[in-house]
Amino acid sequence: MPFNTPQSFLHYVKYAQFIAQLGFFSTTFFCFILVFLTMFGVKRNFGSYKYLLILFPMVGIFFASIELILYPNVYSHNAGFVIYSTSRPFNMSQDAVTWFLAAYTGVYASTISMLSVQFLYRYWAIIDEKKLRFFKGWRFMIWIAYSIYFGFQWGFGLHYFGKIDDYAKNYLRLEMMQKYSTDFSEIAGMAIVAYDEDDNIRWFNICSTLNHTFIMLIQYSVIIYCGIWMYIEMEEKVQMLSLSLRNLHKQFFKTLILQILPLLDLECDLPSGIFVCAFTLYPAMDAIIVMYIVADYKKAAKKIMNNSLEQIYACLRTAETDHSNRRTRSTAANLPAALSPN
Repeated sequence: MPFNTPQSFLHYVKYAQFIAQLGFFSTTFFCFILVFLTMFGVKRNFGSYKYLLILFPMVGIFFASIELILYPNVYSHNAGFVIYSTSRPFNMSQDAVTWFLAAYTGVYASTISMLSVQFLYRYWAIIDEKKLRFFKGWRFMIWIAYSIYFGFQWGFGLHYFGKIDDYAKNYLRLEMMQKYSTDFSEIAGMAIVAYDEDDNIRWFNICSTLNHTFIMLIQYSVIIYCGIWMYIEMEEKVQMLSLSLRNLHKQFFKTLILQILPLLDLECDLPSGIFVCAFTLYPAMDAIIVMYIVADYKKAAKKIMNNSLEQIYACLRTAETDHSNRRTRSTAANLPAALSPN
């Protein structure tokens, strides 16, 4: 029976689902536009960076799609937290949904890893252009494998070390029922509880936290290092480039900095599910940032829009002319023979 108490978090679940839906549609729309402009609109040669600009939003669409299917939620309580889903899409079993949740978290880690790869590419493009050879040809697959590996390590580590045991069930069961009116035995998910009843560290669970900390430490170290040194060295290095390339490097640098700003406020207290779902808005924000900051995208979008409007106007003029001709012929056909033109 639901607990209608002031502490109930059921309304947050509805908010989280709405945000997940908003994130899916906005991410799909804006990321598709970004991919389309990158492939067919922008004429400038971005080199291998073009593939990163295509791959990143595609992963974002995939991430938002999983979010929409699973509607995951996260609840933090004292020394523990649980990431779970009550959905059973496609009649999947509880274990299957748990694996999909682990994959969902893995895609999140892959997204952050790909962002660090973008920082590394721009860093080398400004500081040491010769090293961009590691992004050309078959070597580009190294960076895809890099992102996939850390995504796998994150997701598999959470699934393995975060298996829900009896202690985690007992620790979170009552609060889950009171806050979400959810029977703990009916959920699919993973749980981490840091301490046992004697205040001893539960090292098996803590290994999941250590694993995630290790992965994020690597990615944020790359992002921070490359970001700082790009800022320090950019003015000196770009002076040797043409004005257009100089502006392009500065635009991409601003884009990367704006891309990481939403990541700085992702860690929140309970209830945290709504903030996790809000991450699906990030790929849409990323696409908007790229298209707004990089002038080539604005020019390409404006050109495509103008061409489309011209085609629409041409079709309307043709339709109007055809209608006028048909009306003239109809009028002529109805005139008496003596009044008809020779």
